[in-house]
Amino acid sequence: MTDLTIRPARESEVPQIHMLIRELAEAEEFPFAVTVTENVLRNSLFGDRPAAEALLGFSDNQLVGFAVFYESFATTTGKRGLHLDDLFIRPEFQARGYGRAFFRYLAEIARKRDCARFEWWALRTNVHAIRLFQTIGARPMEELLIFRVHDHSLDRLAGTEA
Repeated sequence: MTDLTIRPARESEVPQIHMLIRELAEAEEFPFAVTVTENVLRNSLFGDRPAAEALLGFSDNQLVGFAVFYESFATTTGKRGLHLDDLFIRPEFQARGYGRAFFRYLAEIARKRDCARFEWWALRTNVHAIRLFQTIGARPMEELLIFRVHDHSLDRLAGTEA
């Protein structure tokens, strides 16, 4: 795996990140629409108050994949956490250990930032990824459920429904 280079993304690479997000959604048959634009992505990753960070992976100057992550906080530990929002290795580069290398790189970031935890969500249908997660020592949090309020429900809850 010495041919893989992982590094922070640059603002000029937003179009490539956007393309990879769309490839990820297609490959995993996301049940949600991808509505992010390059401008929104640029502001979210490189604006005045970045919401997340992105990593890109390259092998022989070919774009292999990406990861997007952000810091979270846990009141029970009083420490930051690292939340992986997306990790995608393009299909032609899968099964080469690149996904595991991204996880190792992210774990190193979590340790350097004194994070108490490193976590992510997965679609139940993504069985290949779930197998990888299990091989690196990750376990599903059976006692937790993810709840979401979005679109009209968010407007209604905020009292801003038109």
